[in-house]
Amino acid sequence: MKNLLFIALITLLAACGNKNNESAKDASPTDLKNDRLEVYAFHGVRQCETCKHMKAYSKATLEKHFKAELKSGAIVYQVIDVDDEKNAELAERFEATGTALMINRVQNGKENIEDWSDFAFEYAPGEQNEYEVEFKKMIEEKLK
Repeated sequence: MKNLLFIALITLLAACGNKNNESAKDASPTDLKNDRLEVYAFHGVRQCETCKHMKAYSKATLEKHFKAELKSGAIVYQVIDVDDEKNAELAERFEATGTALMINRVQNGKENIEDWSDFAFEYAPGEQNEYEVEFKKMIEEKLK
């Protein structure tokens, strides 16, 4: 069963690296002075349905449960196209070459980058509610 899940994950990652015409927000590296939680949904130009769900479900969860934190800048959410040259520095900093869900907890000027891509690929193909419940718990834990 684990081998089947591994093969499915590899297949999804390969599909997500293909090119398409969807664009994303411009990204610029942020300063490290303010404590915050950065949530980055990286993608290539071409995306599978799982990739699209990851971005949509993450954004919806943050807007529903963390609206005040988004407004204040305590949480920053960005969708980043790794194929766009202007995002090269940020993608390189996070070692993102295709679809990835990355978290960066900035505290006291220090970064703590975590890759949550496995979570995203496990939950994004399913129902949005399941993704939302788990993603909300994970974000709450990071904000402690």
